[in-house]
Amino acid sequence: MRPSSSQATGISPETFVYAARDFIELSDKYMDSWTIYQNDNEILSTHLKREEFISHRDQTGKVFLYRAEYVIFYNLSYGVPSFSFNVWDCTGKLLTLEQVRDISLMKTRKEDFFSVVTQQEHPVLYKPYFIIHPCHTAELLSMFRKTSKNLIITFLSLITPLIQLNLPLEYGLL
Repeated sequence: MRPSSSQATGISPETFVYAARDFIELSDKYMDSWTIYQNDNEILSTHLKREEFISHRDQTGKVFLYRAEYVIFYNLSYGVPSFSFNVWDCTGKLLTLEQVRDISLMKTRKEDFFSVVTQQEHPVLYKPYFIIHPCHTAELLSMFRKTSKNLIITFLSLITPLIQLNLPLEYGLL
């Protein structure tokens, strides 16, 4: 049975875990390489992770290769899925927030980007990560709650313009 949401606009941790497990089944089906990490004794530590290489072409046409790690976790304060990531250059050096903004697919003003993406200690992994601020996630997801077949996929579709995350088109066929 599908867990119900705990708040009018947010979701419960159980709903997140249900959506995460369902998402992993689809990821496996579409060979999308997401992995679920869960501890049945600590539901709030459940998270999804994916690592990949991404490339970026600068204004001069030079191509740069980066290694990215994406993590989706449950944000207890906001009652929503949250997205975090790290990006390293080819030498293994972690990119700065300004460098992440430069390779973002969505060109925004610096102030706008920095109001959405911040760097902080990850609440599940306890290391520095870039985190997309979840303040409007509950409101956005509530618009799709009745039509979404999977809240994780809906959530990812809302944030992918900010980052270089490629998803198989098959997710859109649900």
